[in-house]
Amino acid sequence: MTPIESPASLEPVLHKAADQKHCFSCGVVIHGSAQSCPKCGAVQPKMSLVQAITPSIHQEEKGTVNLLPNHVFCRGCGQQIHSQAFTCPKCGAPQHASARVSSSGRKDRVAAALIAFFLGGFGGHKFYLGSVGMGILYLVFCWTFIPAFVAFIEGIIFLTMSDEDFARKYG
Repeated sequence: MTPIESPASLEPVLHKAADQKHCFSCGVVIHGSAQSCPKCGAVQPKMSLVQAITPSIHQEEKGTVNLLPNHVFCRGCGQQIHSQAFTCPKCGAPQHASARVSSSGRKDRVAAALIAFFLGGFGGHKFYLGSVGMGILYLVFCWTFIPAFVAFIEGIIFLTMSDEDFARKYG
């Protein structure tokens, strides 16, 4: 291997690495567009643009890996990192927050807005988002139409929020 390689010799390696990623659950190398892991079945979050262009650093397959408590596998290099890490300390790959949230526990921003528009006067969106107390309060005062007005405003707020902000607040 020469000490100085030309950019043309590195291009195929970067291209090959860009369309692969590591499963955030078990760490096995999978195709970059895979929606679930073929080994463990974990649903894979969508990659951001930064993650799509960040080259992966592949490790040798070492058989069964024991995952430490409160750790996940890096989506860039497959190294074990703490589940709250924003970036991998080894390769610097960003770790998306949604990778740590199961798909069954996520609330949909658009669904919350639609429920707020159509059932918000009865507190439907509050029940959907897990605020049962506020939902009951909306239900008790639904005859005044004040909850319907407030729910309409909240529906607009839901639609103008980013997905990350919505997941952080209601996730």
